[in-house]
Amino acid sequence: MALKKLAQLICFVSLPFLSAFAQQKPLDPDSVINQVFKALTADEVYVDKDINKNLYNHDWEALAYWDTQEPKEVDYMQEAVGDIYKFTPSTFSIKAVDPKNPSGYLQPLTGNCTLANNTLTLTSKNGNILALNLILLDAHYLILEMDGLRIFFTKQRSFNAH
Repeated sequence: MALKKLAQLICFVSLPFLSAFAQQKPLDPDSVINQVFKALTADEVYVDKDINKNLYNHDWEALAYWDTQEPKEVDYMQEAVGDIYKFTPSTFSIKAVDPKNPSGYLQPLTGNCTLANNTLTLTSKNGNILALNLILLDAHYLILEMDGLRIFFTKQRSFNAH
């Protein structure tokens, strides 16, 4: 009987705590997470007219991604691993973070790059082709979409790797 009362007391005391813990706080509309999410899930495309100045010759670090097949809910946005993409009018380089050493990169993947109708076409040295649609490009941010996966990039590096 005492054990039953103890179990009831524990449930009575913990229920309000667990209920409050389970409720999610609404996301601050001005938070960085919310701003990145809104940009990734936007329906409109915005590409600044000065593509040469804004896209080329910068290190673009991947920060987050969202699959367009998933609901437009912040829980479906994922943190990216920080791969670095760099484009010139004719070439590209992608430095993937080394999974065995997160402060370093693997050997860069390089090849040719062309831009037409807001689509970057990357052709690797071994002939593989990848089409990346520009969804957003301005002086600070880039969103690329490939096969329904949108990736958010920034010029600001989050960490210094080797």
